[in-house]
Amino acid sequence: MKNRYHEEGWIMDDNKSITARMLVGTAIADGLDAMATLRLGIFPEYPYLYQGRREDELQYVSTYAQAPDACVILAYDGSAVIGAATGMPLVHEDAQMRDAFAGTAFPLNEIYYVGELLFRPAYRNCGLGQKLLARLENHIRSLGDYRTLACATVERPDDHPLRPHDYIPITRFLARTGFVRLPEVTTRFTWRETDGVKRDHLMQFWIKSLV
Repeated sequence: MKNRYHEEGWIMDDNKSITARMLVGTAIADGLDAMATLRLGIFPEYPYLYQGRREDELQYVSTYAQAPDACVILAYDGSAVIGAATGMPLVHEDAQMRDAFAGTAFPLNEIYYVGELLFRPAYRNCGLGQKLLARLENHIRSLGDYRTLACATVERPDDHPLRPHDYIPITRFLARTGFVRLPEVTTRFTWRETDGVKRDHLMQFWIKSLV
């Protein structure tokens, strides 16, 4: 795929001017450092509680630069990266992700996986998530090979001691934008939480039809 990117911008209700740059092909490599920085800044928050290392993050995000049909959208306020949406075909994801769909009615090679939809706190709940998701969906449809969008959420109990009192679950956004929870499709990942302890985490899959 060619080294290219596409930009578009929006003026938000608070008069912030946001620019979204979509990277595909070898151009994705230009956004890897910014993606790693964004993940390290946001994932320590609930519900992820993830304690990451920069070298691991760079290794993970580099998979987007290597996977055919992968896409990274970076959102900027001026020169600062304040959000991102990422995705790649599920066939290029980890085995734990692919195996979760074994025995389902969804052909693996027709599923496109949304890896991240992240924003700095000051840029949440203002419609940017819907704009980036719509941009990502339009790009995926243009590829012509994918019928289903998928994502996964971390399952946490409602009474988790670190759950903020004003926490808004991402599941509300997913339901509002057409995603449907698949109770029988889950996987598990282990990561080190912010208290330094490695824990096993249940991940719940959601899907959305692209046709």
